[in-house]
Parts: sequence; C-alpha cells; structure tokens
Amino acid sequence: MLSFYPGPSKVHPEALEFIQEAFDQGIVSINHRSARFEALLKDTLEVLHAKWNIPANYTIYFVSSATEAWEIVAQSLIEKQSLHLYNGAFGKKWAHYTQQIYPQAQAIAFDAQASLSSVELPSLAEIDTICLVQSETSNGTGQTISRSHYGESLIAVDATSSMGGIELPWKEADVWLASVQKCMGIPAGLGIMICSPKALARAEKLGRKSHYNDILLMEENRKRFQTHYTPNVLSIYVLNRLTHLLPNLSVIDAQTRKKMKIWEEFWHTNANWGLQCLIENPKLRLPTVLALQGDPEQIQLIQQTCLAAGIELGKGYGDWQANTVRIANFPSHTENDIHTLIKLLKHEL
Repeated sequence: MLSFYPGPSKVHPEALEFIQEAFDQGIVSINHRSARFEALLKDTLEVLHAKWNIPANYTIYFVSSATEAWEIVAQSLIEKQSLHLYNGAFGKKWAHYTQQIYPQAQAIAFDAQASLSSVELPSLAEIDTICLVQSETSNGTGQTISRSHYGESLIAVDATSSMGGIELPWKEADVWLASVQKCMGIPAGLGIMICSPKALARAEKLGRKSHYNDILLMEENRKRFQTHYTPNVLSIYVLNRLTHLLPNLSVIDAQTRKKMKIWEEFWHTNANWGLQCLIENPKLRLPTVLALQGDPEQIQLIQQTCLAAGIELGKGYGDWQANTVRIANFPSHTENDIHTLIKLLKHEL
C-alpha cells in the first residue's frame, strides 16, 4: 500500500533497515538512563540542530505527541491568558484543549482563504501567550509566522505537518511542536518540542512543577542527555539515522516545493475529475499537504479508485470532511510515487 495520507503516512523505506538494525544491536532494549542512551540522545539533538538549521540556543525535547505538547504549553508556559488563532480543525482542537485547563483562553477563528497577518486582533495587553498553527492539516493551509504582529507575547506554533519537510523561521516563535509520523517519515509514537530561551525563562518564572512533563523537569533531564519519562527509544534511533542520511533541510525544502509544483500543475491541467485546490491563493497552500475540493460523489470515487489500486489518499477532515480529499507531499514521497499516482488518475480519466 502506497500511502499519501497526511499522517500517519508513507514511512521512509530506509526506516525498515534502521528498525532491524536497532533490534540487532539491542537498541530497543537499552535503559533510558544508560550511557548508551545518553550518547544516542546527544547525537540526535546535535544532528537535528545541524541538519534543520535550528538556532544553537534553542532546545529540543522529545514527548509522546504534538497533542501532548499542546498541554505542556498550557501547563508550563501560559501565565494568565492565551490567544488562539485558527482556521481549521486542529487549531480549534488546540484552543479547546487549552480551555479545559484555562477556561479564560481566547480563540479567534478566521477564514481558510485568509492569512494570519490579516486577522484583526483584540488588545494584547492581557495576553501573554499566542498559539498559532503554521501547518493546518485539515485544509492544507500554510501560514507565515512573524513576531511583529504580537508584541511581547510568547509565541507557540503547531508545525505538525511541516516540521522536517520545509524550512521554518525558528526565531519567529518560542515553541515549535510536531510529531514524527508526517514529514519525518517515521511510524507514529514520538513528538518534538523546540523551545527558545524566552520559553525557558517563562517556565522558570512560573516555576510550575506539578506535572511530570513540566518544561523545567524536561530541561533538567535534557542537560544530562536524558528524558523525563521512558521514551520511544526506537523512534529516536530511527530519527537519528534518517537525519544523518537525509540532506540539509534547505535541500529538502526545495525538493518538497518542486514536488508540490508537479501536483498543482497536474490538477490545473486535468479538470476531468472535477477537483480543484481548496485553497485559492498558492501562497497560502501548505507545501506538504494538498487539499482538493469537489462534489462528495467525486471525492468518494477518487478515493475508491486509488484504494483499489493500492494507493491511499487522505479523507476530508473537519468542516471539509465530505467535499475534500487530501494528498500528502512529505519527504518520504518520491517523484516516482507522485507519477505513479498521476499515471493511475490519467488512466481513469
């Protein structure tokens, strides 16, 4: 099965070799307090910094998922009031999760065809944390992140469907979060948080240590190249090996955008399926997830046609569940994969 589902999605073929390697070398059984694990974690953090061009003073943490990271932001970093700006289902979920902890958290929904910079903001005088979604998987929108719009507030960004697939403006935010089952091409079960010195300073100021996954405890362990819980060592190992193998993120970014151009051109010139890009402005389309809209009957037909040929596309999600199909364009997807799907679609036209 060739999966273009936007997460979990196609795993890098080399991952199988690395999983077997981890089994053969006993990596899957090592103690997370051992010197062997500390060496693995140290090397993994270093290669991520180098290959992803992460600022040296930003720190990387492993958690269970991006969803857990939403909660960590709320528990460790929101001082009194957060503001969530969203245009899709996952941004809405993040706001909802935060409101379970802080009922006073504010949320503003904006149109999927609009940019973050166009959103009319309330007074930020009482807002200490801004929560944004850079990659909204439910509708395939990709937003430009800039500190200039949000004063002195701490900025947290969900980049679940873009981290590892395109370059990100790390210094424009204080927390970046994602999971490995999308652009990183690894089976689900590991999340990543990347924090600025400002985020750590906020955590120190608040001094909250009532949760096992408090950022202060996470940082104490990171300094020893350990984790605050028993981590998914296998996924960390596979991520390490893949990051060493793959080129710098600047190269991956160029490859990702080139592949998305292939998709955009195909759907622009092949209208027989009755589908078109959900997001009208190309500048607001996420390079890693393409959402196409059409009649529900056509959406169902294309999904069934592909599935019968051993290819899985992403179903619609949230407000676009019935009338969209989503196609992942992650680093694990090769141009050959894309042309395999295009060949099938052309044959069925």
